Amino acid sequence: MADLEETLVPLVRSTLSEVLQAEGLVTEAMRDLVRDEIKAYMRAKLEEDPVLKQEIKDALNLYLEARAKEFLATVRLAKAGTKMSFAMLPENLKDDIKSEIMGMFEAEIAEFMERM
Repeated sequence: MADLEETLVPLVRSTLSEVLQAEGLVTEAMRDLVRDEIKAYMRAKLEEDPVLKQEIKDALNLYLEARAKEFLATVRLAKAGTKMSFAMLPENLKDDIKSEIMGMFEAEIAEFMERM
């Protein structure tokens, strides 16, 4: 009886696992199909209403601009924080630390600017 359980239980688990994986794949595919249908329906409605389409474009532009401003604010805060950190350093360490930081970021900044 123990031999049967040792053989049968793993076999049932394996088969059940394969069935559940296949079911998950089908479920995911159905979600994708439903998502595609919803997108098509929304696109059709937007084509029917150019005012609404423009309103969505304007809102998206505002959103992207807000994200860019958020990024700019983060950069400015980092800059101010760095200035504050330097102001708190002992005078004899400021030049050494400035040189280290400049050397560390010089190559990365040059590469970043080339990509822009």
